[in-house]
Amino acid sequence: MNLQKLFEIQAKLDAHIVQEKGLEGQNLLDEKILALQVELGELANEWRGFKFWSEDQEPRTYKFVELDAHQVRKWNPLLEEYVDCLHFILSIGLELGVTDVDISEMGDFTQETTTRTFISIQGDIIAIDDDLETFKVKEYAYENYNLLLARFLGLGELQLGFTWEQIEQAYLDKNKINHERQANGY
Repeated sequence: MNLQKLFEIQAKLDAHIVQEKGLEGQNLLDEKILALQVELGELANEWRGFKFWSEDQEPRTYKFVELDAHQVRKWNPLLEEYVDCLHFILSIGLELGVTDVDISEMGDFTQETTTRTFISIQGDIIAIDDDLETFKVKEYAYENYNLLLARFLGLGELQLGFTWEQIEQAYLDKNKINHERQANGY
């Protein structure tokens, strides 16, 4: 996966949204952080593994939707929610001044359970927000951002079983949909 390329694509989408919605000069970081937390909850809900009370703990990896009498669309809700999170993670990184990250130097989070990883990712998000609120300097949030990104990428590849190619293609597909939504007044 080419993270630098994804950061560049995300920057274009962010700029497009800001222009379309007349948000120039506004600080949207709080909204992006909250949106990421919501999307992470939606991802966990599609994963379902934490639902100890349910007989149905299988991830929602495919759904079929009838488009009309002759067409059916198949998609992966788990992967779609994952890339929704990735959009906001990249967008937050851009707000912090990050444009590329070397993931080969990041920690090993393979010992965490998937449930623990979701909780830890929420903690990373909160740590970024705390850094920003406490120090008022974006650079202080870099370390926690790198942890967030590393843990999130590990979640996708090691625990949810996505390949880098699947993630990148799903990101590109969803990015196209996001641009179309903006063009259609979403």
